[in-house]
Amino acid sequence: MNYIKSLHIEGFKKFQTLDVQFNEHMNILVGENEAGKSTILDALRTVMNQQYRNADKSVLKDLFNTEMVDAFKAAPSVKTLPRIYIEVELVLDPIQRNATYFYGEVYGERKQQDLKFGIRFECKYDEELGTGMEQSILDGKIPYEYYALNWATFANRPYQMIKRPLNFLSIDTTNSAAALSFNYYNRTLFTSRYDEATRARAKNEFRSKLEDALEAAELPPISDGRKFGVDSKKVVLETILSVYENSVALENRGSGMESLIKTQIALDRVNGLDVILMEEPENHLSFSTLNKMLYEISSQQENSQIIVATHSNMIASRLNLKNVLWITEDGIMSLSNVKSDVAEFFVRADDNAFLQLLLSKKVFLVEGATEFLLLPMFYKQIAGRTIEEDGVSVISCNGISYKRYLEIAEATGKKIAVVTDNDEKVDRIAEASDFNKTHNMQHIFMGATVDEWTWEACVYKDNQEVLDRMITVQAGAEYKFHGRDYGAVLGKMLNNKVDVAYQMLMSGTTFAVPQYIKDAIAWLRE
Repeated sequence: MNYIKSLHIEGFKKFQTLDVQFNEHMNILVGENEAGKSTILDALRTVMNQQYRNADKSVLKDLFNTEMVDAFKAAPSVKTLPRIYIEVELVLDPIQRNATYFYGEVYGERKQQDLKFGIRFECKYDEELGTGMEQSILDGKIPYEYYALNWATFANRPYQMIKRPLNFLSIDTTNSAAALSFNYYNRTLFTSRYDEATRARAKNEFRSKLEDALEAAELPPISDGRKFGVDSKKVVLETILSVYENSVALENRGSGMESLIKTQIALDRVNGLDVILMEEPENHLSFSTLNKMLYEISSQQENSQIIVATHSNMIASRLNLKNVLWITEDGIMSLSNVKSDVAEFFVRADDNAFLQLLLSKKVFLVEGATEFLLLPMFYKQIAGRTIEEDGVSVISCNGISYKRYLEIAEATGKKIAVVTDNDEKVDRIAEASDFNKTHNMQHIFMGATVDEWTWEACVYKDNQEVLDRMITVQAGAEYKFHGRDYGAVLGKMLNNKVDVAYQMLMSGTTFAVPQYIKDAIAWLRE
C-alpha cells in the first residue's frame, strides 16, 4: 500500500516548524480553532497537488509564517527573508513505475541509510532574479514577486503531476467555492479511476463528437471563407465532467448527501485512491447521515489512508481514539498509546465528551447533572472568577465510568479533578487516597467519611438551615431514597436532584461549600 508517512513544515502559515508522523490507515486531526488542522491539510495539498503553482505571488502574504515575517522586519536582510519548506515522506512500492523518481536524500541528511521516497516544496527568494532589490529588502520590504516556487523529488528531480506517486484526493466541505471544489473532485476521480490510455481515448472521442455535432447543426457561414468551428484548446473534458447518480448531478444534491456520496465514491477501492483528505466532513450532515458516513469510513478504511480534520466528538471517538493526532502548542501528540479497551469503549459509548476533555486546559469530571449545574457556582464563590475565565471545563460522565476518562487524561497529561461519591464505601476513600499519591496531574476528590457519602449529603450537611427553609416538602410525605429514610429535605434532594440543584442555582444564595469540593477547586487552580 502506498501512503504518506510523514510531513515536515518550516515557515508555512501557522507553523514555524512542525513534524507529523501519520498512521498507515486512519488519521484524525483534532485541535482548537486555529490550531493548524487546515494548515496541515493545505501543506499536503501544496506538495502533492502543486497548489499555488499558478497563483499570483501576492498569495505568499497569506502563506508565510507571521513570526518569521516579524523576525525579518526586526532585522531586515536577504538572509532573514521568510521562506517556506515542506517535505512529504512517502511509503511506495519500490517496484512500481516511477518509484525511483522519488527515491533519494531527505533534507539535511546525506547518509545512505536515510534515503527515502518523497517530495519537497521550497518557496524562497531568488537572489539572481532579485538583483537590485537589496536596498528595498534592507528597508524591510518583502519582494514577493522575486520568490521562486520549486517542487522536487527526494531524487532531486523536478516533480511533475503527470508522474504523481500516489492517487490523492481532497474532500473539503468547508469550501464556499462550490464550482472549484467540484471540478477538482471530478478531475481527480477521473484521473484515478481510468488509466492514461482510457482517458486519452475519451478526450479524443469527446472532441471529435463535439466537432461533428457542430457540423451537423449546419450553421450558415459568417462570410466568404469564414465560419464557426470548435477550438480544441478550449475544450477540456475534465472541466465539464460531473458525477451523476440516478440522473442527478452530484453538485445538485443537498450538501449533506453530496458529502456522503463523495466519501462513498472515494472509498471505493476500484477508484484506486491511495490517500483521501477530509476537511470537517461533519459539515451539513444530519445525525443519521453522519452515522452513515462513519460506517462507510470505518468499514473500508483499510483500503486507503484517510486523514480527517474535524471538530466532531462523534467522528473522533467513533473512528477510534488511537488514531487521533492532537495538535497542541508544542506540536502533534498521538493517542496511539491509549489502551485498546478504552478506545473501543469510546467507540461504542454514546454522548461521551472525549473531544471536550482533549481540548480543555483543565477539567472537572463529575458524576451527573447536579454537580454540572452547581460546581461552576461554587467555583466562582471560592475563586472569585468564573470557570470560563480560568479555562476550566466541567464534564459530566453521565454514567460513563470516570476511570475511562482518566485513562485518556494520563495519555495526554491533562490536569483533571474528579469530583465523585464514596457511596458509603471505606475502600473507595482509601483507593482515592492511594491514587492521588501516585498521580500528579489527576486527583480524585470525595467525602472524607462514609457520612459524607454523596454530593447531596455533603451539601445538605453544610447548609442544613438554609436548605430546610428553601426546599418545600409535603407534610406527611415520604422521601425515601433506595428504601432508606434520610429525612424529608435530604430525601427530596436525592430524589429530585436536578430540580433542587436548579432551584439552588437560581436562588442567588451564597452556600457553604463542602470541604472536598473546596479542596478540588484549590488543587485544580494550583
